[in-house]
Amino acid sequence: MITTWDDLKYWDSGEWQIIQEKLDDLDKKKIAYNPSRENIFAALDATPFETVRVAIVGQDPYPLAEHATGIAFSVPKNIIKLPPTLVNIFRVYKSDLGYTQPTRGDLTKWCERGVLLLNAIPTCNRFKPLSHDWDEPDSWSWFTKEIIENLSEKGIVFAFLGAVARRYVSLVDADCNGIIETSHPSPRGTITKPGNRSSWIPFLESRLFSTINAKLIEEGMETVDWRL
Repeated sequence: MITTWDDLKYWDSGEWQIIQEKLDDLDKKKIAYNPSRENIFAALDATPFETVRVAIVGQDPYPLAEHATGIAFSVPKNIIKLPPTLVNIFRVYKSDLGYTQPTRGDLTKWCERGVLLLNAIPTCNRFKPLSHDWDEPDSWSWFTKEIIENLSEKGIVFAFLGAVARRYVSLVDADCNGIIETSHPSPRGTITKPGNRSSWIPFLESRLFSTINAKLIEEGMETVDWRL
């Protein structure tokens, strides 16, 4: 198991070299993508490995440049009109915890309290969700796999939000980690089709925050103060 994100084998891998070449090519072609290059790993910077006790795994960045921060689901402090996905997250935040609507969508307070907000696919072309869901060996999956595997060895609580995030559930040792699976919190993801789910639950029914805290208690860890 690693001790810091710098210890990931991924940084010395051919897979990371391929990703960098693909991003370089997009830069040369002036194809804009989210988040900005310097913020791609902002989630790791915001929550050091040794502090992680919860990992909330999403899909990929917001498609609008002004929303994408490199931290899953979080938006800059100056954003007043929140993206629909975050609106739904705050719907559950309010109904589950009884808190008032946060005035801003900056979620970095959660990161500082040991919550890793990770997109399974860290980049996407502007306005085009899942555009960087590249096939292996060109995919981001090696990066995400190594993070999930190392956190699983540590023993934390995982929340996988949406089908893309749930690709990585099998990498988690259920004997020493808490696992939550939901639909994606986007408006489209919250629509539940009959017979279209097994172990996962609709996001709006998830009581995500209190459920995470309950599983932290089960694992003998301190609960998260979710107040923003």
